[in-house]
Amino acid sequence: MFDWNDLRYFLATARHESTLKASAALGVNQTTVARRIKALETALGVALFHRQQSGYRITEEGRAVLDLATAAEKAADALEQKIRSRQRNVSGTVRITGTEYMARALLAPAASLLRTRHPGINAEIIVSDRRLDLAAGEADIALRAGGTNEQPDIVRRRMPDTLWAIYASRTFLHDFGMPESEADIARYPVILGEGIVSAAPPLAYLGGKAGAGRIAFRSNSLPGLLAAAESGLGLAALPAVAAATAPDLVRCGALPAFPAQLWICWHESRRNDPLIRLASDVLAEVIATKVDLLRGEQLASPVS
Repeated sequence: MFDWNDLRYFLATARHESTLKASAALGVNQTTVARRIKALETALGVALFHRQQSGYRITEEGRAVLDLATAAEKAADALEQKIRSRQRNVSGTVRITGTEYMARALLAPAASLLRTRHPGINAEIIVSDRRLDLAAGEADIALRAGGTNEQPDIVRRRMPDTLWAIYASRTFLHDFGMPESEADIARYPVILGEGIVSAAPPLAYLGGKAGAGRIAFRSNSLPGLLAAAESGLGLAALPAVAAATAPDLVRCGALPAFPAQLWICWHESRRNDPLIRLASDVLAEVIATKVDLLRGEQLASPVS
């Protein structure tokens, strides 16, 4: 069985009578075109071209393949147009959940782009630190970090990793100095989590390194942790996407960072739902443009 993708290389070469011109038209290198044509010839058991110094001249067998390949190309184009037409006609409401900072940085831009491309689709954003039950219909799509404790009937689509790190305000670091090693953490006031938030590995790490009596503040929410860090109460473990909203925060570069997997999730029963597919594709597209934000690469400025 031949690779259907090889027909693209065959058609381009037949039309241009040159693998060089075909490679330019397809946006690949000439070696790739020649290799894919050879693979197609091997699979079909026929020579499709006479290879001459002046270019590639199609053989009689190649002409027979050309007619069929052209028909296949037209059928593929018609299929694509039909799918695009169906996508344009998709309508309904999709409920997408994530944390406050994910909603601000990723979900809201995705909802806007989705509405622009597909006016019939309305995206509702549900902000929650709690993992809403997709099986019970509490939300249609969830953007989740970590990837653990997921139900077996949840479909997950892997995104670029996000990152947590240790941050402090410029005023705090001016007064206490920048920590230069993990051992230094014990002499700094720290900000820790409570409840669900305290289970995050970066917060548990910071608590484990804190010195006796050095816990300056606790909060059961990311906004609370962020506000405390901005106020100069101590070192705080924060997701980079949250720290990016506070220009006065500086990442403590000598301390460890904590990559976290990021997933777009939906229930198995919605796997073939065009509404879910379109919304998840747009969300993935937006996330791909925000990798620097997710990894905090714009927050590496030194303390002045």
